[in-house]
Formats: sequence, structure tokens, C-alpha cells
Amino acid sequence: MSQGLLDPELLGTLKFYGTIAFDLAGSLLGGFLLGRFLDNALGTRPWGVLICPLLGLAAGFSGVYRLVMHEAQKKKKPGR
Repeated sequence: MSQGLLDPELLGTLKFYGTIAFDLAGSLLGGFLLGRFLDNALGTRPWGVLICPLLGLAAGFSGVYRLVMHEAQKKKKPGR
């Protein structure tokens, strides 16, 4: 019998890639918004909008790296 759309492996894969996408996009957007706020508050336009998204993107890649390494460790364990 076919497992259909509710296949646990498919859902796990979608969760993994969705987490990566939202982690990168969210950190980039958060960095942009923080930079815009700092530029308005401190009058440093355009430096906050240029630097903070890059810092956010670096934080996003760090989170993706941790996620990928965690998944790789789970796959290495016997019995999985």
C-alpha cells in the first residue's frame, strides 16, 4: 500500500529544507531590520543597512551548519 503524501521520510525532508530556508531568510531579514533601526536611531545611514544583514547572514549560515552537522551525526548512529 502506498504511504502517499504523509510519508514520514518526505515530511522529515521537507522539515529539514524548510528550516534551512527560514533560518537564512529570517536572519537576513532580522539583520536588515536591525540595521535600519540603528541607522534611524544613530543617524549612520547607510552603514547599518549594509553591515547588519551581512552579520545576520553569517549567523544564519552558522545555524544551518549546526543543523546539518546535527543531522549528519544522527545518520551516523547505528540503529537509525
